[in-house]
Amino acid sequence: MEALNTESIRKLLVPLDGSLAAEQALPYAEALARRSGAGVILLRAVPEPRGVPDPIEAHLREVHEANEYLAEVASRLAAGEIQVETSVPLGDAVRWIAEEAQLRQADLIVMATHGRTGIGRWLYGSVAEGVLTRSTVPILMVRAWQMQPRWEALAHAPRILVPLDGSAFAEEALPVARRLADALGGELALVRAVYPPSATLAQEWMVASYLAEELETREQEAEAYLAEIARRLASEGRETEIYVKVGGPVGVIEAVASECEAALVVMATHGRTGAGRLVLGSVAHAMLLRSQVPIVLTRPQHLRRD
Repeated sequence: MEALNTESIRKLLVPLDGSLAAEQALPYAEALARRSGAGVILLRAVPEPRGVPDPIEAHLREVHEANEYLAEVASRLAAGEIQVETSVPLGDAVRWIAEEAQLRQADLIVMATHGRTGIGRWLYGSVAEGVLTRSTVPILMVRAWQMQPRWEALAHAPRILVPLDGSAFAEEALPVARRLADALGGELALVRAVYPPSATLAQEWMVASYLAEELETREQEAEAYLAEIARRLASEGRETEIYVKVGGPVGVIEAVASECEAALVVMATHGRTGAGRLVLGSVAHAMLLRSQVPIVLTRPQHLRRD
């Protein structure tokens, strides 16, 4: 595990498009800014005008409207003594969100997704999907359709849950979780799901005995793994809770998030393939769809060079 990064969270980037759905990210950004002391960058990209008689006039009008809109949002945040910057770039929103986050050295993107279930498939808003494939900065995904927002949980020593499966890939979420915990004065919790073993073709008593023994072994291995990570975190002065439960990862993460009253779940994601296609992995995919707890997604360092 890498050494503790004690650098605080200084800047949050919040992409807006003028819609109430996109503004669902604002209470989360405000809560994070208040707790961490971070500044907020509000961004609204203006697409290049096409198919209009006077593209220059149309562009100037849209830029003016975007600036007025962001100024109004900024004034609400500034009234709460939050430092706010605004940006109105011209062009593709996905490209500018990813580039502005990097150029302005944002520590976290806080954005809403219009994701919803369709006919058996998962749909993200096209901007949210594009940012996930490009961003080198962790993203807090706020579900715009969520009926019970959870931003208030960030205001008081929030607990941050990190699902781990024993892989180095999943552990890439730990530095982000640690940094959030430092900035928010929060605590870490680690969870690992243990799949129950499958029955084999044998006599019934032998199957039952084997299954019980195998399950106990798996649980012990999972506990030892999490305990070792918790021990390393303790050497940094962190008290970390660990949870091992039997079941599928999504159900286990949801159960533990509820049990420990987690404010955030932080997970690593592939983000994309070489062709740029979104690949979250089934667990991150299902968590974004089902979880009542906000999800922070981060791409491992070696994938950010893609």
